[in-house]
Amino acid sequence: MGKYVKSVKDPIHGYIELTDLELELVDSLPLQRLRRIKQLPGSEYVYPGAMNTRFEHSLGVMHLAGLMGERISEQSDEKRDIVALLRVSGLLHDIGHGPFSHSFEPVMKKSLGMTHEEMSVHLVERTEISDILGRWGIESREVGDLIKGIHPRRSLSRIINSSVDADKMDYTVRDSYHTGAGYSVDIHRIALNSMEHHGDLVINARALEAVESLLMARLLSFRTVYYHKTSRAVQLMLEMAMLSAITEFKLDDVLEEPDTFLELDDYTTWEILRRKGESREIIERLMRRYILKLAMEWYDISLSAEEVEDLRESIARITGLRTSDVVVDSPRIEFIKSTNLPLLWRDGNLVDPLDASPVLSRLRDLLPKMIRIYTWPPYRDRVRSLLRDRRPEDLL
Repeated sequence: MGKYVKSVKDPIHGYIELTDLELELVDSLPLQRLRRIKQLPGSEYVYPGAMNTRFEHSLGVMHLAGLMGERISEQSDEKRDIVALLRVSGLLHDIGHGPFSHSFEPVMKKSLGMTHEEMSVHLVERTEISDILGRWGIESREVGDLIKGIHPRRSLSRIINSSVDADKMDYTVRDSYHTGAGYSVDIHRIALNSMEHHGDLVINARALEAVESLLMARLLSFRTVYYHKTSRAVQLMLEMAMLSAITEFKLDDVLEEPDTFLELDDYTTWEILRRKGESREIIERLMRRYILKLAMEWYDISLSAEEVEDLRESIARITGLRTSDVVVDSPRIEFIKSTNLPLLWRDGNLVDPLDASPVLSRLRDLLPKMIRIYTWPPYRDRVRSLLRDRRPEDLL
């Protein structure tokens, strides 16, 4: 890895240092665009400080991926520079996010059949990023494999894409900091206790408590930040607005002309939405904080997409509302996958973290599942009173 030539002060990691290669990537359009994409769209309506962006998060992931890579590199007779590879993969992992981050995901799915991870890989391979990487001897395809989590060297894939990866470690602590939620996790202890065993990522058992704290903080964040009822209402309104104006994003040619996608950020998209009929009405409501209200919620149950639509129509029929005035939210929340947790290294032996930790075993069974019914403020009491003694299965 080249020597560091610049330092950036970060509230989470202190000073993050950059090499010439990383500085060139940071100054590229795909990375600079992330300055204009919020990490937590909707959360600022609850937590005014939640204005952090995908840009600063990407720097943090780069830093943590490098720390983990250094530990692995120290344990082997590595001939190639895996630290540089991991750092640029962490830096680039989120460039495929659309405006308003995950709220744009349904638009990408409907228009392109792609996730933001797939778009990140596409942009790595089809923009100036590929040329920059090539000049420094890094293959864009290998970076793409790390982002997708399919790199043949499993330890490297897991540093970028797993249940305990540099991405999740950074955003858990960073989002807690900016919202003021106050969840404390020693993510650097996890990173500095990373090891490689037979090509796979393992964590020294000395960091088990930190891993437990990370996953507990993530669970709490789902409840208090990511799926806070008001944050989620704003996200749903943004999704509704963007889907109603989907043709305005001109995504048909994105696979051939990535610049069309790179022109979309929170600022440009907000202005597009303000100019169109249905989306304009939603944006004007957001500008006045006239937000969807939670009328009913059920936990420990999830529905298919078809069942969600059936439930929505049933509720509209029972309450006498238009279908468009009823929003059913049944998110697919990926919290912890036992198959994607790194094993622990304890006294020369590999240990399943779920066996070693009752806390992690219990957390695995606490996968958040919910169904929420939203409507506009004048209709909330009517919907709530008519659904109070019912369950979703009674309405389908």
